[in-house]
This record gives sequence, structure tokens and C-alpha cells, in this order.
Amino acid sequence: MYIKNYSEFQCIIPPFIHSSSDADNRGSKIWSASFRLDQDVRHLFPYINATLDDAVYYENPEHIRLLFDGYRCFLYPDLTVAHFFESKKAAKSFIVGFIDFLNDIHNQKENIRPNYDQIKQIPIIDILRILPKTNCKECGYLSCMAFAAAIMKGTEAANKCPSLASPISENAVYPIFDNQGNIVNSVSLQINTSKLKNRIQEQHELILMLEASLFANKENEKQEDSHQVAEKNDFGLTNREIEVLKLISEGYTNNEISSFLFISPHTVKSHMINIFNKLSVNDRTQAAVLATRNEIL
Repeated sequence: MYIKNYSEFQCIIPPFIHSSSDADNRGSKIWSASFRLDQDVRHLFPYINATLDDAVYYENPEHIRLLFDGYRCFLYPDLTVAHFFESKKAAKSFIVGFIDFLNDIHNQKENIRPNYDQIKQIPIIDILRILPKTNCKECGYLSCMAFAAAIMKGTEAANKCPSLASPISENAVYPIFDNQGNIVNSVSLQINTSKLKNRIQEQHELILMLEASLFANKENEKQEDSHQVAEKNDFGLTNREIEVLKLISEGYTNNEISSFLFISPHTVKSHMINIFNKLSVNDRTQAAVLATRNEIL
């Protein structure tokens, strides 16, 4: 299919433009153009929808809105409306480039994955009814009315509203292929994604539980490591005091320790007083037990 020509060209100044000064001012963009193509191009809509970021594909009446060369276009199966042009000559020049664009989309179809997502035009008042009407601005818009207008235009998704209820049903769009494997149409079927969403929610909750458990285990390990460090604390004992403590734990008397270390019994007693004070114990047995438990020896 190649578009070769167009017909029924009209270029008018819309009735809502009343300023004669604008009409007389050369270069003012006030002209709207419409023309009919010599081919039905509805099969290109999904490909245009996939190619242009700002394209919006509407279900009923079936048409696609897009921005081409800076002009806003409304493309129906065989009719196109575009605005605003500075002259009739500019509108005709636009048509030539637009037809080339459509023919190029047709030639590149095999390299484009079509996007069949369609928007059903819903009155803005109906959209507003499902919104909380609190103007909380959490969606990024100043009011629920402004957000509803964006949804109606297809520039915003309804689920951006945090207070929106879950949908009752959803649709999936399936492609229809011809004998050559080309997509020629699509079918929209209602689907139930509640089971999938529940499963995803269960998995999410499981992940949160595992993360919490992992965090708790790490905290316990930190506390155990900290406790072990505290248990291995030498309590500020000197090397000589540790030597005395080791002999105490082995059951030697002060005189025997004095002989082993070549120090006076008075010095041994002085070391023992320091050891008891640092370990906060009252006798030799307590000192030996605490030293063993904290791996001082």
C-alpha cells in the first residue's frame, strides 16, 4: 500500500479565531487544514503508536493523535486534520511530508513492534468520579480535575493516584495474523489478574519477611561479636598481673608465686589486690573463673 495522493483539501480559519489582526498578520499560525488520503491507513495506527512517543491511539472513533513537524494531527482511517499553519502553502507542504512519513512507516512495518494499546474516550466527569476529589496533589497535579483531564487525554495513567481503588476487570490485546504472518487486526479480551497480583503480593511479603529476618540475624551477630569482644577484654591487666592470675588459677599460693616470679610476697599481694579490683571479684576462685571465661589466660 502506498499513499499517492490526497483530496478534499480544505484550509480554514477556525470560527473561534475572531481577531482580524491575527488573520491579517502574515506568519500567524491560525489556519487549520483537513484532507482525505487515497488509502485507508488504520492498519498503520499501531505502528505509529509504537514509533512516536507523543502518539495517542483512541478506540472510538478509531483515530490517532500525534505531533508531526510541530503540528498537532488527528489521523483517521482516511482523513487527516492538522493545525495550526501560517498559510495554506505551509499546510500543503506539510501534507507532502506527512504522506512520506506514512509511506515510510508502511515500509518499515517489519522492523517495528506494533503497539495496540488504545484509549477509550471517557467523559472527564466520569473519570473524576473514581478519583478521591481531595486535591491532595500526590499525583503531581494541582487538582483532581486537572489529573482527570490528563487521563482523558491519555497523557497520564490513572494508577498514579495513590487513593484509586483496584480495577474490577482488565483487558489484554491479542494480535491477529494473516497467512503471511503480518498483523492485520487485534482482539481485546477481558482477563483476571487478581491471582497474579495476589501471588506477587505474597512474594513481596515473603521478601519483606526474609529481609527482616536477615536484618535481625545481622543485628544478633553484631551483638554477639560485641559481646565476645567484651568477654575477651583483658580488663586492663598488665602482663605481670596476667602471669600472677595464671598461677592463681593453677592453685599456687602467694609464696609459691613469689618463688616462681622472683618477686617478694608483698609484691604478689599487691598484684592480687590490683587483679581483684580490675576484675571486680573478691577471691581467688572468682578471679580464676572470670579469667578463664574471658580467655585472658
